[in-house]
Amino acid sequence: MKRLLVFTLLFLALLIPLSFTSCFPESAVHQKKIDRERETNAKKARKAYETDLKRHHKSQSKQTRSMMKDSRRKSKKVTPGRK
Repeated sequence: MKRLLVFTLLFLALLIPLSFTSCFPESAVHQKKIDRERETNAKKARKAYETDLKRHHKSQSKQTRSMMKDSRRKSKKVTPGRK
């Protein structure tokens, strides 16, 4: 009886790590897929932001556009760490 218990525990101790290793490659592939989706979503969001910003600038009057342009230039000069 004792031998059977020891054998069963030893068998389970060897079987558990084998079952976990089969899941790791699948999770790595899944993580890569998630990363790719995040990158594409970030690119789409950035593109949409830029087009909305351009549309906003075009809808302003000429005087307002020049004031916005001047404020952007000033903020680049004043803000540390930005180029």
